[in-house]
Amino acid sequence: HGGQAGLLAKIWDSLRPTMLWSTMLEELVLNDCALDKSDMSVVAQILSLDSLTKLAMEQQAIGLEGVMELSRNMKDHCQLLHLFLGECSLEAGTGDGLAKIICCLPRLEQLFLSANALVSADLKSVLEAVGKNCAAEMDTGAATILVPKVHARYNAIDDTCETAVVKFFSSLPATRKCFLCLEGNMVSAKCLEKIFHGMTTWSKEHTVRIAKRWIWESVLLDSAEMCVKRFCKHAAENDHADQSRLAHDDAMFLRLGGEFAKRKGQFKSIDLSWNDISMGSQAGLGCFSEVLSSGSALQVLNLKHNKITLLGFVQLLQAASGSQLQALEVCENSIFAESGYETQLIHDLSGCIPKCPKTLRYLGLARNDMPDEVGRTLVTLFHSNSHIVTLDMSGNKLTDGTATALADCIRSGSNLRQVSLARNKISDTGAWALYDGCAGKLDTIWMAMNIKCNLDELKPPLYNADFHGFDRNMLFAMK
Repeated sequence: HGGQAGLLAKIWDSLRPTMLWSTMLEELVLNDCALDKSDMSVVAQILSLDSLTKLAMEQQAIGLEGVMELSRNMKDHCQLLHLFLGECSLEAGTGDGLAKIICCLPRLEQLFLSANALVSADLKSVLEAVGKNCAAEMDTGAATILVPKVHARYNAIDDTCETAVVKFFSSLPATRKCFLCLEGNMVSAKCLEKIFHGMTTWSKEHTVRIAKRWIWESVLLDSAEMCVKRFCKHAAENDHADQSRLAHDDAMFLRLGGEFAKRKGQFKSIDLSWNDISMGSQAGLGCFSEVLSSGSALQVLNLKHNKITLLGFVQLLQAASGSQLQALEVCENSIFAESGYETQLIHDLSGCIPKCPKTLRYLGLARNDMPDEVGRTLVTLFHSNSHIVTLDMSGNKLTDGTATALADCIRSGSNLRQVSLARNKISDTGAWALYDGCAGKLDTIWMAMNIKCNLDELKPPLYNADFHGFDRNMLFAMK
């Protein structure tokens, strides 16, 4: 850290006679060590070590000349798996040198090129080199198939990357896992749609993550996953924001929903969190009814931090009744806002809960201003749907009434194993009711930050801890 020019060569020369270390060194981190082009010949020698699998050289002034110098001194068939070159002053035109380096690293799995000034032509050269490595490995019949991951966040890549991205993924076998991250670049939504439609053979193993620099919009495209995240409040304050898209969030949602419906047999997970989707229209209901209908592969639907009202939530549950959904996340919406629901809608919701799909294992209702009377109504219905394993009701307005009703539900034979009631208004009375009703029947009840509860006296399964949200890995434990 903070090294001097030429110091790396001196260290290398002093250690080279001691060959024992050269057969044991696996990782070498040289971040922020004042390396420049004069050090690259030494770096090339270090890369020739058979034991070395990771080299990090971020935050340096390596630049175009340094990359070219390294490529000229590289030996073939180096064994490196991970190469970090973030913030290395890599400018336009560096792609050819990077391609030569990649071709000397046939086992390279992760290449980090973030926070440089690379352009689309450079990305094309990099992807072509990675593709050649993949093809060569397939030809050798290697027993272990590597997973190439290219991270090129925050560069100067624009819409002209479209052809290179489509060609790269289309050239890979459907079973070949790969990942490309272009967050923080200047790739537009229009280009994204072209890439999406240009993929002739989508595989669940193929992942592209793209973001638009000025709009804070990230899109993860995968036939197993589709993620669209928009941070509109930030973008609206930026002169470069695409105002026409910011003003039509439900329209965008419907357009995306149409694409999901066409490919409903492919998507296992759809993440539409952090949008302004309300789903309060019949068009929205029709859109997701088709996505969730018979034949859909959808297992996870994330609608966190939107503007879904109780009407939209009721419609969503109605649409999901015949689906194969395993996890539904609707936390941080306005479902139970004080002026946002009516008695009839609560009645309709009560009719939907027992009809939730039998495959549903997780339901997230956190931070939705849920009052205690609604909480009591909902938990009594979970006995009718005994398939839900994890229920998140944290950050609402629940009191001892909901806690007691939940304890009665568990005592009478619910299948719930994990419940979060953290950040509510439950007192010692509700906590002990839960303990009496749930001990030996639940694995975990999260109870952190219930200000009226004496947390020091809580006993398992009650814990003074907070639930950190849904994780898709949870599904494996739920099955």
